[in-house]
Amino acid sequence: MMPKFTRREFLKKSRMLAAAGTLGLSGCGARDDQARLVPFLQTPEEQVAGTFTYFTSLCQMCPAGCGILVRTMNGRANKLEGNPQHPVSQGRLCARGQAGLQAIYNPDRVQTPQVRTNERGDPFAPTTWDEGLAILAEGLSQSQGRMAIYSGHLPDHVYRVAARLLDAGGSARRPIVWNLYRAAEGRNLLQQAAAEVLGAERLPLFDIGAATAVISFNAGFLETWLSPVQYARGFAELRKGATRGSLVAVEPRLSSTAAVADEWLSPPGGREGDVALILGRIILDERLGASDRPSEVDAIFADVSVRDSAQELGLDFEQVVRIARGFAQADAPLAIPGGGLSGFDNAPAAMRAVLALDLLVGAPNRTLFLTPPPPAGGELDPREEVSSYADAAALVEEMGAGQVDLLLVLDGDPYHDLPQAMGFADAAAQVLLIVDFSPFPTDTSVLFADLHLPQHTYLESWGFGVPEPGTALRTMTAQQPAVPPVFDTRSLADILFAAARLAGPPYADRLPWEDEFTYVRQSVETMQQALNSQQIQTGSILTNNLENFFFEWRQFGGWWSAQEDRPEVSPTVPQNARPEPPVRLAEEGRPFRLQIYPHLLLAEGRHANKTWMQETPEPMTTVVWQSWVEINPQVAEELELETGDIVRVASAVGEVEVPVYVFQGIGPDAVAMPMGQGHVAYGRYASGRGVNTVDLLEMTEVGDTGELAWGSTWVSIEKTGEHEPLARIERSDATEMPTGI
Repeated sequence: MMPKFTRREFLKKSRMLAAAGTLGLSGCGARDDQARLVPFLQTPEEQVAGTFTYFTSLCQMCPAGCGILVRTMNGRANKLEGNPQHPVSQGRLCARGQAGLQAIYNPDRVQTPQVRTNERGDPFAPTTWDEGLAILAEGLSQSQGRMAIYSGHLPDHVYRVAARLLDAGGSARRPIVWNLYRAAEGRNLLQQAAAEVLGAERLPLFDIGAATAVISFNAGFLETWLSPVQYARGFAELRKGATRGSLVAVEPRLSSTAAVADEWLSPPGGREGDVALILGRIILDERLGASDRPSEVDAIFADVSVRDSAQELGLDFEQVVRIARGFAQADAPLAIPGGGLSGFDNAPAAMRAVLALDLLVGAPNRTLFLTPPPPAGGELDPREEVSSYADAAALVEEMGAGQVDLLLVLDGDPYHDLPQAMGFADAAAQVLLIVDFSPFPTDTSVLFADLHLPQHTYLESWGFGVPEPGTALRTMTAQQPAVPPVFDTRSLADILFAAARLAGPPYADRLPWEDEFTYVRQSVETMQQALNSQQIQTGSILTNNLENFFFEWRQFGGWWSAQEDRPEVSPTVPQNARPEPPVRLAEEGRPFRLQIYPHLLLAEGRHANKTWMQETPEPMTTVVWQSWVEINPQVAEELELETGDIVRVASAVGEVEVPVYVFQGIGPDAVAMPMGQGHVAYGRYASGRGVNTVDLLEMTEVGDTGELAWGSTWVSIEKTGEHEPLARIERSDATEMPTGI
C-alpha cells in the first residue's frame, strides 16, 4: 500500500528522484526505427524524392482490425487504403479508417510529456521523459496491488503488456476495456449465446456473402457493428448476380443498414426476439423447416400466437408471413442477432431466439460458423477482452472507496465515456496518481490527470493484432510505423517497458523486453513456432527462416492461412430462448424510451476531434457538427415541435437541451440520439460541441450478466421555446422514407 503522501508530496518526491539522476532509460530514447520499416513492395535502394512508398499496417480507428496500406512521400503519410491482400479489408477501408491521417497530424496533439503539481484542472507544465517516467515508476513501486487500468480499446499487443503489468503489481484486476460503443456491440452476450447454441464461447462468423437471404435483428452491420468493412464486402456479394440475395432488417429505428434492406420490420425496442419466434412459428406451421434441424428446436416456437403477436408488435401480418416463407425457402438463409439486442434485460433470451431460428432453417455450417482460433493458439494470450459494465462500475466504486492509488488511462476518456451516474468525477478525486497516455488532450486528462505521457499514434508504432470476429482465414496482422514520430512522443509499450525497468522487480521481470520492436519480433517468432508445432506448412508466408518470415510479415501486412478454417458447429437447443418483454416500461412523466446509438463516424466520441468526421453527414439525417434528438412526426405534431426546435430531454439521472430532428424512422414510443459529442476539453474541434447523451443513462443491468441495459432508460421531452437551425445538407424538414420500406 502506498504511504499516505498527499498527491503534491508524491509528485515532488518523484521529481526529486529524477533530478538525482537515478534513471536507466536504455531502450526508451530516440531510435532509428525507420531503418526497420519494410515497404509493401520492394523499392529502390535509395528513395527518390517525389516517389510514393507504401507500408502495410493495422488500422486502429475501431476494434475490427483491418489491414491497411499507408501511402507515404518524403516521410509523411498522405493516404490510407485497405490492404488488398488482407483477409478482412481486401483493399477496402471505411471513412473512419481513412481519417487516421487526422489522428497523426491533428493540430491538438500533445507534443511532449506534461506534469501537474498544483490543483487538478490547473494547466499542465512541460516536463522531460526522464522526469515523467520517474513519476510513473515511483507510482508502480508504491501501488502494491492498488493499481488499475482503464481503456476503451487496447490493441492485442498492448493488452498483453497491460495485463502483465497488473499481474506484476499484485493486482487481481484485469484491464478495464469498456465504453458504451463496446457495450453496444454486445460481444460478451453474443459469445455467451454462441456457447449455449453453437457449442463454443466464441464470436460467430456470419458469412453474409455466402447467404441468399439475411434477416438482421438490430445488427447495424453496415455501420459500426463488430467488423463493418468485412460485412460490407459480404453484403456486396449477397447482392451480386441474377439471384440477388435479400435483406430484411428488424429494428425499431431506421438505420443505414435498414435503409438499404428490401424490407424493414419495426417492432418496439427490446421486442426483436419476439419477431424471431413469430417467423419460426410460421415456418413450422407451413412445414418449411430444414429436414436436418435438431428435433428439439421445434419446442422453442410452440405456443406462439403469430397473428396476435404480430398485431401487438404493430407489424403487418401478411408481410411477416411473406418474409418467413422467403427466408425458409432460400438456398442459404442467415439470421443475425445484432448488438442492438444487448440493450435490454431480455437480451440473452433474444439472442438465443435468433440463433434458434438459424437452427430451424439449417444455417449452421452453411452460413453460420465460429471464428477460427488465433494462429498461435493461446501462446500470445491474453488478447483484448471487453469488460462488462459491472467490471467498470466496480472499478469506479473501488476508486471512490480509496482502494486505487494509481490509475493508468491507456486509451479512452472515462470522464466522457462513462455515464455520469457512475460517479467517475467524485471517485477520481480519491486516487493519488492518475496518468493519461492519450496522444490528445482529453476530458479526463485535462480535468483529472496528474501526469500526461503522450503515446505515438498507431501510424508511428509497432504492434500486432488477431482480428475477431475475423474471417475463415486464421490471421495475425502486422502493425508497423509508416512514418517517423511527428512529436516527442513514445509508443505505449516502450513507456511501460521503461517504467517497469525503473520500478525494478517484479515489474522488470514480468516485462523483460528492451523495447516494442523486440517485443513484437519475439511475438512473431512465437507465432511461427506455434504454426510449426501445429504442422501448418501453408499460408501467406512459406519460409521457415525467422529473419525472412519477420521481413515478409511486415512487408505484406501479416500472416494468414492459405485455406479456410471453419470450426464445425455442434448445435445444441437452448433451454431458454423465449424472451419476455423488457421489464422496464414507460414511466409516469417519462413516456419515451431513449435509444442511444453509436455515431457512424464519431463512434463513442473518440473521433470527435477530427474535422473529417465532424464534417461528414450522418447518413440518415445528414446532420453535421452537433447533437440532435430524433422524434416521430406524430409526436412532433402533438408537442407542436419542428426540426430545429430546442427541447429538454430528461431522464431520472440527468437532462440535456438539444435540437429536434423530425424523423419518420423512429416509432412514437421512442426518441433516438447519437453518441459522440459533449466533450469539454478534447481539442478545438470537439470541445463545447453538442451534448453527451451517455449522461442520461440509468444504471440498469441485463439480468445477472453484468452488462448494462443501455436501452432501458425512459425520458420526457419538454419544449423550451428556443430554435436552432440544424447544420444539414438536406432542404426538407424530415427524412423521406425510401420507396418500399
